Amino acid sequence: MKKSILSSAGLASVMAAGSAMALPVGAPLPVPVDLTPTPVGGSLGACVQNAQGPLFSAVGDAMSEPTALAQIVGQSYDGIGFLGSSCGCLPPDTNAAVGNNFVVETVNVQIRVFNKTTGSILLDEPLSTFFGAFSGGDPYVVYDDTADRWYVSAFDSTGEGLFLAVSNDGNPLHGFKPTYHLTGVGGFPDYAKLGFNKDAIFISYNDFGSGGAAAAIASIDKAAALSGTLIYYVSHPIFQFRAMPPAQMHGDEAGGVEWFVSTDGTDFGGSTIRVTKMTNYLTNAPSFTYTSLPVAQYRNAERADQPGGSVTTFPNTTTTQVQYRNGHLVTAMASSTAADGFVYPKGLYYQIDVSCGEPTLLQEGVIDPGEGVAVQMPSVDEDSKGGLGLTWMESSSSEYLSMWVGTIIKPVGQLAATVVAPGGGFFFYNFRIGDYSTTVLDPSDGRTFWSANEYIGPDGDIDIWRTHIASFIAGPVSRDQCKHGGWENFGFKNQGQCIAFVNRPHG
Repeated sequence: MKKSILSSAGLASVMAAGSAMALPVGAPLPVPVDLTPTPVGGSLGACVQNAQGPLFSAVGDAMSEPTALAQIVGQSYDGIGFLGSSCGCLPPDTNAAVGNNFVVETVNVQIRVFNKTTGSILLDEPLSTFFGAFSGGDPYVVYDDTADRWYVSAFDSTGEGLFLAVSNDGNPLHGFKPTYHLTGVGGFPDYAKLGFNKDAIFISYNDFGSGGAAAAIASIDKAAALSGTLIYYVSHPIFQFRAMPPAQMHGDEAGGVEWFVSTDGTDFGGSTIRVTKMTNYLTNAPSFTYTSLPVAQYRNAERADQPGGSVTTFPNTTTTQVQYRNGHLVTAMASSTAADGFVYPKGLYYQIDVSCGEPTLLQEGVIDPGEGVAVQMPSVDEDSKGGLGLTWMESSSSEYLSMWVGTIIKPVGQLAATVVAPGGGFFFYNFRIGDYSTTVLDPSDGRTFWSANEYIGPDGDIDIWRTHIASFIAGPVSRDQCKHGGWENFGFKNQGQCIAFVNRPHG
């Protein structure tokens, strides 16, 4: 999405305006409340039940023991910040990918490779160096576990085409093939998102050049790209504004089908989400099948607060990431709901079964920490046991813009949440945030989630925004959850091992 470039004059004017504000120091952070999942769709066919069945068999109330261990945060370290982004731009467009022993983050016009375990920086360079040519930014990175490869996309030098980098192997430090250049994509391919399946790489984008901002898709022959040749096809589904992210189809062994999940309304809101099935994508005549699934009404939010001021609510009603696992698609977006009269944004998530080829909404849920609390830039993935991992940005009149992560375990259906990067100060440049975040499952164990998101540090007048990276897993909150067969959901060998884990001290 088009960036806001901060000039020194603009910086001075905003700071001058902000310096007169009396800001609270050390404002307390609210404790999050329940994320209530709503199973939908009635009884499920045999195909769906054999694939996974409903994610939750019961819906829990708010946590009765908020201090009980329900989530374990592992690695937690800062990612690229404003001062290290090689661009005086906002928002950061935070995204990252995880594979093998690496975390790769791309922000604005910068790419950074971390040692997954220690957080040490192994590579840090501008995209112009990485691609071998100037890039207009808006990068996106994914790790394709079906091919053990990394893909990075971004604007080209003109802003009218796309760059795509494909790694030589599963180690991003071993280099990437010469940058592929996708032209003829319509002009100004904004909000580009990467996805993949067994036999193709997909980049969806909004064509602001010739398409009136309609979503378009570049389908890239994966086998050719891995061998050093670029073969791609550009197609246009029915009109979809702002975002139509392709699924990252983890574990796909069949190929032939790619899925997309997007809103089915406008920037104002809607009451359905659209699931698009794409076939024959490596041709000039792909086929699209569209399914509109009824969901609770959502609208563009009106308001988000921070201590001493406000925060923008743009963009909303937009899905930005779609993950496919276990025959399911999961996605999330920030929008307001009827619960507070459509005022504050909340985190909405959806789980859709596509194992039979026809989309079925299994459940929808809302991250709602409480009255007056804004939830923005959510993303979600699903683990091998059917649990969900999420991240979101949170703010209120008593909480500076912070990064949270959470898990929802099967079959309990409750949210356990942790603030991994507390907001440290006022967000002066509060007219742009996001535009997205990342949550991905670590392919090495099928249990650990990794999230990257934005937050504001204590020096928001200088390091205007920061990003943070954290890993986390779901953990049992009670002995009963171990006893009632739940120990298998947490990766324990037996019931006793699970109970021992709950009883031991955790710091």
